[in-house]
Amino acid sequence: MRRTVIDFGSLDLPADVQGALAEAFWCHFGAMAERCIPVRWFHILVFERFVRESGAIRCLADVHGGTLLRYVEWLNTQCRRDGQPWTKSSRASAFTTLRKLLQWIERCRPGRVASIEYPFNPFPWRNRDARPHDKMPAGELRALLKACEADIVRIRAGREAAAAQRIADAGQPGTLGWLLEHIDRQCDGIVPSARDLSRPGQCTVRTTLQRFGGVRQVEPCLYPRAELLLPYYLAIMAHAAGNPEPIAELGRDCLQSLPLLDDRQALVWFKARSHRIQRRTFSSADCFEPPALIEELLAWNERLRPLARVTERDRLFLYKALRGVTALTCGAAKHLVKAFCERHGLPRFSLVSIRPGVLASFYRASGDLRRVKAIANHAHLSTTVRYVQTPEVQAQHRSRMAALQQAFIGHIERAAASASQRRPINPRGYRSPVPGGEVVSMFGFGCKDPFAGAAAGTHPGELCTNFMGCFTCPNAIITPDPPTLARLLQARDHMRAAAALLHPARWQAFYAPQLRILEEDILPRFASRELAAALPLVAQLPPLPDLR
Repeated sequence: MRRTVIDFGSLDLPADVQGALAEAFWCHFGAMAERCIPVRWFHILVFERFVRESGAIRCLADVHGGTLLRYVEWLNTQCRRDGQPWTKSSRASAFTTLRKLLQWIERCRPGRVASIEYPFNPFPWRNRDARPHDKMPAGELRALLKACEADIVRIRAGREAAAAQRIADAGQPGTLGWLLEHIDRQCDGIVPSARDLSRPGQCTVRTTLQRFGGVRQVEPCLYPRAELLLPYYLAIMAHAAGNPEPIAELGRDCLQSLPLLDDRQALVWFKARSHRIQRRTFSSADCFEPPALIEELLAWNERLRPLARVTERDRLFLYKALRGVTALTCGAAKHLVKAFCERHGLPRFSLVSIRPGVLASFYRASGDLRRVKAIANHAHLSTTVRYVQTPEVQAQHRSRMAALQQAFIGHIERAAASASQRRPINPRGYRSPVPGGEVVSMFGFGCKDPFAGAAAGTHPGELCTNFMGCFTCPNAIITPDPPTLARLLQARDHMRAAAALLHPARWQAFYAPQLRILEEDILPRFASRELAAALPLVAQLPPLPDLR
């Protein structure tokens, strides 16, 4: 399978272990995609090497929880050829494959093995510690799409010129139009091989083919080659924000009409890793969006379908290779990317960087994480967050938050200035003990209107009973600048010192709740470096009045 021989009889394992693993392997992993099975086989070879080096298993009964613990420890000691240890993801994948096979044996063949106590989460934070996705910058993404469009325009122009030449010169031997018509009528639409061209009676075909550039120049007039499919593949993947393998495996029925939208079509594909159908809609009128590109490919390689393998006849990206008709794969596309980048002067990129780059660009443009989640067809919003977290997005977040905070603080300051110009109304007929001007609480925090009667048990025109504890209000605005944090630290130390002087009952009733909010809720919100920067400023602040 994929040039990999899977033979459990070749493993250096006890016979009963070979039989049990082979049955579980094909019953559990046999229905997976063909590209996934050789990976699982590699994990079995890793387990075989552990058994050979450790000598821990002589029969199936030796497979138990203790053996699995030894296997985890052995995996943690493995290194690559460059001396670097295996990544946590590689170790977890090898262990997970063995665990799934053993769980299948326990579930479907009871009695073959004793109940196994599996190690709980032997490789924690596997996804968190994995290397983040490479993301193509927005500028490179735009350059990539322009390069794809330039190649597609060139390919279309060549095909249109060949079609016009066929109509004009179809009856004149030695012309390109005659050659294409001859290949269609006599060779089933496929350029003959060198052996067929060397036979008697093929001299005119052979010389005409050489005159017009040989096979590499004539074949694109009839059907695509691998390098000609690459710009279509990259453009569709960028527009659909799809993964490389699912897009390469697109079927010929991937376009679906939308009954209520005649000018749009849906691109539908299957993502095997999540086992979900993916869907995105595009305009049918744009000549560079997926519907137009797919319709063009369907007409271009239709003649190759009868020559392809049965398992590949329904694939979209069919092309003529040296050894026959086959379908485009990610591996083949990776080999073509280098020449594509050199031809257009683009920096080298990986196929897996296109999808994260597209999603990050969508997020920077819209700012709507749920919309990006819908575009990516993610099941959970947390998955989308990992894709869009880039330095550019984080800088954009900081600038947006700073602008919103500045606007909010400016609104509060304007409201406080206008309120200070109004004299407070005293319905009970006595003057307020607080003078006019800017109102500042005992701990140095501004108050919008201490006479509004917002606190429980107060009346409009009376001083708020919680005026000295403004920082404990849920709506308090506390900026992270060093002077503000210095006042917070001064208030904390001042209340701690007052605990030894005040009556315990009064302390518990008035000041202990405020100190608890300050220490457990407000100060932990700030980073240690911010608090350290504010600490030297505490000594420069004026002293606070004694608490009573």
